[in-house]
Amino acid sequence: MEELIIKGTDYSPEIIFSPKNHQFTISGMSRPESPFKFFEPIFNWIDEEGKKYLNNATIDFRIDYFNTPSAKMIRHMLEKLNVLFQNGVQMNIVWHYEDDDAKEEFEYEFAHDLGMKIQYAKNEQ
Repeated sequence: MEELIIKGTDYSPEIIFSPKNHQFTISGMSRPESPFKFFEPIFNWIDEEGKKYLNNATIDFRIDYFNTPSAKMIRHMLEKLNVLFQNGVQMNIVWHYEDDDAKEEFEYEFAHDLGMKIQYAKNEQ
């Protein structure tokens, strides 16, 4: 499996998990019609390739908008990454945000009970 590239649409984010380019990015809008079906290849990649390729990697979350079903999938993805972290895979998670309210919502909804540290980067206006 090694590389996972999913082209973004108006409804689903672009996924670039490219070990050869040292790029791990999730970006764009996330409101796919079938969230689990969309995110399943990402979950599988993390399970099958994460230990091998994510050590010392940075994963950038640049999600402009996500609906409630996508939020559940993002949470599940972060939990999978957290399991890797708890098992010794050192990675940097960077959550890019628009404003302080969005950052606080992410911290409350997703980050408060994860064992790994999340870095925050405010988007330039």
